[in-house]
Amino acid sequence: MALDESALIRGLHAANPPPAGVLGIGDDCCVWTPRGPTCLSVDAIAEGRHFTAAADPRLVGRKAAAAALSDLAAMGAVPVGAAVAISCPGRWDAAAVMAGLADELRRHGCPLLGGDTTGADSLVVSVTVWGEGDPEARGRLLHRSDGQAGDLLVVTGPLGGSLRSGRHLTPEPRLAEGRWLARHGFVHALMDLSDGLAADAPKLAEASGCGCLLLPEQVPVHPDVPDLSDTVTAALCDGEDYELLCAIEPAMWPTVQLAWPFAHPLAVVGWLLPEAGAWMEDRHQRRVPLAMRGYEHRDG
Repeated sequence: MALDESALIRGLHAANPPPAGVLGIGDDCCVWTPRGPTCLSVDAIAEGRHFTAAADPRLVGRKAAAAALSDLAAMGAVPVGAAVAISCPGRWDAAAVMAGLADELRRHGCPLLGGDTTGADSLVVSVTVWGEGDPEARGRLLHRSDGQAGDLLVVTGPLGGSLRSGRHLTPEPRLAEGRWLARHGFVHALMDLSDGLAADAPKLAEASGCGCLLLPEQVPVHPDVPDLSDTVTAALCDGEDYELLCAIEPAMWPTVQLAWPFAHPLAVVGWLLPEAGAWMEDRHQRRVPLAMRGYEHRDG
């Protein structure tokens, strides 16, 4: 059945009224007034790479929204709006995809303010989100490029097993955790983990002009990783965990542990080095090159 764009837009307009003073769905552009520095991110998911044709359409929508919101979490930002472009073939229920997406945005206080719809041969959902600095952090937005040599590399939760378990369709953007981290000056850098720690930690290190050393035996392993698998490799490489990776001043680590208010404990998984390169500690506590590459999205 062909996509009925007008009916879909009417339904979205009725279900997603904009906040006072904001122009939302139904015009050529949405309009809002920023209250300070604004960060913007676009994230797209595509059938065959990020989900299969058998996936629940509401969960596809939820994933699209959560993955985009995770980018705001990685800045310590507060979500203030989203716009969505959906390219949808007739075999997909576009209304269900958008319902799942809008529900996830609403759950995190992020209004859906506009977007675009079109037919296509396969389903692609592109979500643009924007956010502002948390007033409690005096508007501070964290960058992945501000890490310092000697900083501890710390993750906000266990890693691995998301694809095998299906958890990749229900990611939890760590928005509250990101805002908490942005409120503390001893947190220097932040990013989210979508491609696996082995891939993402070197990105943070390189952006900060540093190298990194990972401690595989200290990486927390998610219960979704099967017991008989190589749990260390899974935790480092599986991807689509959407936890946060932060660089923290080492002298403040005891204070951070005591003050951390969230259910999952923080875990030190390495540190930043003054010299370039990506390294890991082997089982004999020797420093060796990091051979793991993390997760790469593939067709299928």
